[in-house]
Amino acid sequence: MHNPIMIGASVPCGIAHLKDFTKLKLGNCVLTGLPKEKAEALAVVEYCKERKIMLFFNEILIRGSTDLGHWMAGTPLPRDQFYSKAEIGQIIDAAGEFYGGRTAIGEAGGVLYWLKSYLIRRRVGEYVNLPPVKTMSEARDAYVAYLKRFIEFELKEMGKGPLLNVDSSLVFKYLVQAGIDVLGLEVMPGDPHLMHAAIRGAARAYNKSWGAHIAMMCYGGVYFDELWQKRWKTALYYSYISGAKFMWPESGHYTYDQNRGQIFAFHSKEMKRVRRTLREIYQFACIHTRPNGAPKVALGVVHGNLDGAPGLWNKYVWGQFKGKKWLAGPAEKGWELVNKFHRKEEWSNSYVQGETDFSGNPPYGQYDVVPIEAPLGVLKSYRCLLFLGWNTMTAEIYETLKKYVQAGGHLVMYVPHLSTHTDRARDLKLFRNGDFSDLFGVKVLGKGKPNVMGVKCFADSSLSAYRFPRWRFNTDPRFIGEITPARVKATSARILSGYDDYYHTTTEKLARRPILVENSLGKGKAFLVTVWQYPGDEGIRLFTEDLLRTILAGEQGHIRLLSSDRVRYAVYDGALPGSRRKYSVVYLLNTDPDCPAATRLWLNGRTTKPFEIPANDLRIAYCFGNLALIPEDRRVDLAAWKTRKNRHDVGFFNVRKQSIEVHNVGNSHQILMMNGVKCSCEPRERKVIGIGNNVDRSREEFFATGFGAEHFIHYKKGEMPY
Repeated sequence: MHNPIMIGASVPCGIAHLKDFTKLKLGNCVLTGLPKEKAEALAVVEYCKERKIMLFFNEILIRGSTDLGHWMAGTPLPRDQFYSKAEIGQIIDAAGEFYGGRTAIGEAGGVLYWLKSYLIRRRVGEYVNLPPVKTMSEARDAYVAYLKRFIEFELKEMGKGPLLNVDSSLVFKYLVQAGIDVLGLEVMPGDPHLMHAAIRGAARAYNKSWGAHIAMMCYGGVYFDELWQKRWKTALYYSYISGAKFMWPESGHYTYDQNRGQIFAFHSKEMKRVRRTLREIYQFACIHTRPNGAPKVALGVVHGNLDGAPGLWNKYVWGQFKGKKWLAGPAEKGWELVNKFHRKEEWSNSYVQGETDFSGNPPYGQYDVVPIEAPLGVLKSYRCLLFLGWNTMTAEIYETLKKYVQAGGHLVMYVPHLSTHTDRARDLKLFRNGDFSDLFGVKVLGKGKPNVMGVKCFADSSLSAYRFPRWRFNTDPRFIGEITPARVKATSARILSGYDDYYHTTTEKLARRPILVENSLGKGKAFLVTVWQYPGDEGIRLFTEDLLRTILAGEQGHIRLLSSDRVRYAVYDGALPGSRRKYSVVYLLNTDPDCPAATRLWLNGRTTKPFEIPANDLRIAYCFGNLALIPEDRRVDLAAWKTRKNRHDVGFFNVRKQSIEVHNVGNSHQILMMNGVKCSCEPRERKVIGIGNNVDRSREEFFATGFGAEHFIHYKKGEMPY
């Protein structure tokens, strides 16, 4: 019944190192090199198979070439000194269900996010820069074709997959289009919130598995100190709550020698602590059941058609370095706006309205960067689709978006997202000559005159949860910047906001100068910002940030968080053991390295009493109806939950004696029996109940008191996969 998330490590090649990995209790999956000798390769496979360890092999082609050998090798291997395709197939077949695949195009996103000096003439000995092109569509095709060359060669000459990547960027959908089977995120380069959202969105769209490859030695910090250790722990648990199916450290867990001659040996206290943290999450993953599937996500930030922004490092688009038009511009700056998703609003922001401020996290704590190429069924799983970056509109995409809104979705776009142009040097060329009556209820007649102006909101949205900052008409314009308004004729749209440049105004004047319109279509709503700028353009950015505030607040779900904006959370839905009745698990990760976080959960309109999440730690909450059960120690699993009216018989598997907070947010008293301990909880009451340990005998080894301790091994240093 229990389906643990795969936790593991990258280890040197060979059976001896696999035995060390097992003694160290570092996980149930491993990334390692393919041994040179077939006999040892088969021994590695059998060892993993017997111990139910998922086996992943490292790259066997030198990056950016069709030469055989370790990707860091200076000299390629002759073909006759390597395995035949049939022999590789025999090794894979021997592993059976415990073969996870091999890395093929490691860091292929670097073709887009590395500096051009890395790529020109293969300066770092890996990939080469792409050929110069003229349009965004040509650039996309060049990148995908470049990757396909290596993938198709490997499948033809080296044998079957699955094939993985190791990457940190926005471009995961293009890796799948090139032929990658399993997606791998290199965690730590770039913004982990954005990168996890990007890989998860692509995985949903293409029905792929994904995992986290945590590059702590390269990107965890310059000094190996206390904050490094805490950052390492947070990286693991953030990947876990984000939905990773597998995760392992790239390096820095056996020895550490990355920067300025700092060297920590295998048996140093620093390395032992790194491995202990890895063991702790392995133990947690093998005890606690994360409900199957992925976290709840209500907000999809659309990865538009032909968007070539890497989202990391490089300020060129599509790895094109010839011509100023390829420099990142307003379309790419839209990706910076996601930083707002995880920041609480300033106390002085008078646009924040309502009884409670849920800012600081997106709805349900997560958002996806979802490819516009995703099937309609995937797009419909998001309550709201928001465009921030580049998009080249096509008839197919337009019809898909109409169906999405008709089915009940909320769509937010800006005029440039409706352009068909693919040459960045040219102006917008609007789809269907600007007639968007059937989707947005307006016709865009052309470009208005640029000017420095502000915005006034004068009408409420028909979505009651979308609370725009309505102000009296005679007031200063807000969100002032240089904008180029579109000339618009409304057909069925409601005009919510207009642009203005003076204190005194009228509703009639604002209605003639629209900047935000809303249209009802089927069960859904379509919002269009009627300016010639992309969302991240400097002139419209202040307005965009407030629009995002409204959307993030309006799309909040039935479970919400009230806490510091250092707390990240995720909500997973599951069925109670032996029942079809739904419950939720909320994962609450305090990313602050030093300060505990006072926290409250909002459940169906009512809040729990405050509880605390320790600094640099994860707590979980089991939510069912009006109850929230919050264990002190996360190493618990829900064994049973039988309900009848207001009575609950709950059983936990747990490692040690501990307390469980019971929060009743409802209007009736609830009676609980938890591991044989009775508790009566009155309406709006919080109780703390102590329960004893309860071992699941089928997983007894993980409940052992000394599981976190490290067995001594005589470590002989070997070459890591990375």
